[in-house]
Amino acid sequence: MSTSRLHFMGIGGQGISSVAQMSHKRGAIVTGCDQRESATVRALREAGIPVQIGHHADHLDNVDRLVISPAVPALDPHNPELLAARERGVPVVNWQELLSELMEGKCLLSVCGVHGKGTTTAMLSLALVDAGLDPTCEIGAVVPRFGANYRLGQSDYFINEADEFNHNFWHYHPRLAIVTSIEFEHPEFFANYDAFLHAFEHFIRGMDTTGTWSLPPTVIMNADSPGCWELRERLHDWPGQILTYSVGHSARPEVAADLEAWDIKLEGETSFRVKTRVGTTFPEDLVVHLPLPGLYNIENAMAALSAAHLLGVEASTIAQSLGSFAGNRRRFEIRQQGPLTVGEHVVDVMLVDDYAHHPTAITATLEAARQRYPGQRIVAIYQPHMYSRTKTFFNQFLSAFDVADLVIISDIFPARERDTGIIHARELVAGIEQRAAFASGERHVLYGGNTNETARLLAQTLRSGDLAIIMGAGDIYTVTETLLHTPTTLNHTHTTQV
Repeated sequence: MSTSRLHFMGIGGQGISSVAQMSHKRGAIVTGCDQRESATVRALREAGIPVQIGHHADHLDNVDRLVISPAVPALDPHNPELLAARERGVPVVNWQELLSELMEGKCLLSVCGVHGKGTTTAMLSLALVDAGLDPTCEIGAVVPRFGANYRLGQSDYFINEADEFNHNFWHYHPRLAIVTSIEFEHPEFFANYDAFLHAFEHFIRGMDTTGTWSLPPTVIMNADSPGCWELRERLHDWPGQILTYSVGHSARPEVAADLEAWDIKLEGETSFRVKTRVGTTFPEDLVVHLPLPGLYNIENAMAALSAAHLLGVEASTIAQSLGSFAGNRRRFEIRQQGPLTVGEHVVDVMLVDDYAHHPTAITATLEAARQRYPGQRIVAIYQPHMYSRTKTFFNQFLSAFDVADLVIISDIFPARERDTGIIHARELVAGIEQRAAFASGERHVLYGGNTNETARLLAQTLRSGDLAIIMGAGDIYTVTETLLHTPTTLNHTHTTQV
């Protein structure tokens, strides 16, 4: 790879940007382009990778391979760079394929599942770093301690976040796989739940079972996820070992989990202790503290803890590593805590950025906020992600916000789809209005419009003591940036406060 000339199209995405930087660090000549400026694009330029805005066939001059995100052909099959590459015979590969090349000869540890992949991957990565195991890591979000969404190590260990969309994780062949949870997702790609579950089965059956690593082929599953148990039933003849972890809510309570969290505390703090039924004992008197709120983060911690414990990392090192992890970017990331100027007024608020965009994740995030910060008014600002997902999970979205006091729904972020009129954000607002607490006036829901309009509406409704959680996988984070960096442009009035 050291002599390769690689052009990354859509380089601003989290996953593809990490592979671009890893390739650059390993000696490849890397260039990139994206549709718009972003924080990731600026970081890539600072790392020495030239990035152009827009797409053009000239970007392919003297390029050995064109590296793309699977979203590119889905959104625009007639993209000029894509067409030019095919006409010129330039090989086109997904960034996941290139990542699999970087993994060759490594003992791969992959984290997959619908919820918690990024956080679990980061937690496991940091535990192995703190244990001196020096892993290479690829994470789907920026890890503050790394200052990036990747890390280059010198050992045989390679940790990555493995995404199921487009069967992306089929390119990876891990020795150890963590499955954090399984429920239907990506309806724009998977025909139904059975196809979705089959993708995970195929991934597990493609694991490295013939390598000479001291670590046996291992799958670590969340016993609290019904989908994980369905996957386990499909793997009855798989030759590796399957271990489970639980936070005490197993979907099969008659089967004891191999590692279980107990003495769980969620109000005012997040902490737990661990019981083990396999391998060496994890000291039951050792209390693990997490800076992050929520039972779901204890689930993430248990997944990472289980893998690190299996790899022989000392319990005290795991606990210390988890105790110092304040989260990835946009994973319950506290961006502001204290006085904030909006328009001509100052309000004392907490602003949180979060990536939650599936109904289950939204519910878990809001419940975690309620437990950790009791008594505060919770304002949920949500940007629906993709039209197909909003349509498919519509009924689940209606109940996802029941914990919030005020909900603001912005326009749907199209991602790799086009608006064909199948659904609008206003329909989601109208549906939430019919929920009992909203219909009675106890809670409120508003339509926000585009991100700029949503930022103005939020500024008008914020009041001291609020905990505002800005959620979504699109560009809704710009609402937070607007409030923090251009507050005087926001007309703060009292006419729309609820």
